[in-house]
Amino acid sequence: MPFAAVNVISASELAGEMGPIEHYAHAKAITGRAGLFPSRYQSEGVDRADGPLAHLRNARLRAAWMRVADNLIKCNAHFRGKSAWWKQRGVDARDIRCRVANRAVRTVFQMVSGRRLYHHPSRLDRQYVLDKLLEFHQKHHTPPHVILRDMAHAADQIPKYEWAAEAVPLQEKCERARRSRRTGPQAISEILLAVLARYGITGLESDLEAQGPDASSSDASTG
Repeated sequence: MPFAAVNVISASELAGEMGPIEHYAHAKAITGRAGLFPSRYQSEGVDRADGPLAHLRNARLRAAWMRVADNLIKCNAHFRGKSAWWKQRGVDARDIRCRVANRAVRTVFQMVSGRRLYHHPSRLDRQYVLDKLLEFHQKHHTPPHVILRDMAHAADQIPKYEWAAEAVPLQEKCERARRSRRTGPQAISEILLAVLARYGITGLESDLEAQGPDASSSDASTG
């Protein structure tokens, strides 16, 4: 999820708590299950729609969305600005968190249910799903076979019209790794070649083979 302030860990937690997106007809079904709305009191002439958050909810799902809201307010310029504006207008801090969480729900629902990359004002700079996933795995020293599995699965979810853009940072990393003689980068090069091949990009593999027997033997040692 190329969404500033929502990292792989947060996205994984949300996915685990939400379950299959097919279980939700629309974004309000998610906010309803998480209880991301105020309780309402009605009695004859009284109608108070601004009570505390709904008591009946999936507590773990609500907690996951609230953590995302906290991260967005702290680390995302778009939501940080909205939060500051609401605060100036006297909106309660708890209400601000709930508003941000609801906006995040709508955005994530469109991204996941629509199987597309969703362009949002909060994302001022272009981020790339596969590049972000690779960076996460490298930072956590994930075994190459697990990286390949996750990268291949993620690559299959990217819409076709985004393939060219997603491939650009991977090609650059593949070129850098290909020029390295160390085992780690060579293993990453093998992974990137396999992922890029899914997008019909095979020229880099030909270039790698053209380097000669030394490169081939190095690849064999890392396979």
